[in-house]
Amino acid sequence: MQKRNITYGFYEASFGKMVIGKTDKGLCYLGFMVEGYKGDGLSRMKDFFKRASFTQDDSTIQDFAHKIIKKWEQGKEHDVPLDLEGTPFQKSVWQALLTIPKGKTCAYQDIANDIGRPRAVRAVGTAIGNNPVSLIVPCHRVLQKSGELGNYGWGVEMKRDILRREGIILI
Repeated sequence: MQKRNITYGFYEASFGKMVIGKTDKGLCYLGFMVEGYKGDGLSRMKDFFKRASFTQDDSTIQDFAHKIIKKWEQGKEHDVPLDLEGTPFQKSVWQALLTIPKGKTCAYQDIANDIGRPRAVRAVGTAIGNNPVSLIVPCHRVLQKSGELGNYGWGVEMKRDILRREGIILI
């Protein structure tokens, strides 16, 4: 595997500070600068891409991030160029997530069914939890079968806030 060169920077969105990483192919990381059980967005990005070289360039990231947020607001996440690193199974899960329209949710079982692995619900959950491109690869749209929010690497309150902004009313 070739070493990745990642340009990253910070972007202040309406729902919090984000860290965004990109390669010459596209978005490879989007996380939030909140303390979670796996650390903040920057430390998690560097942990995810252990062999990458990183260059901080906030000014380059500003325009890129603005375009990404605009695509998310329009429900056009699938138009964001991505450079995803993961196993073939993880990538199949992440591609399935991109088919969930803004304003809609589904269950982990639905994703397992969509990728033709109906008995792999736990593995699907693990792949969703390892999604390096939060918000754009919309892992927040996956709920428990019961309708409960379930886990979210950036905290349940962040998940609830994002879903509300997408027009999903939670009980």
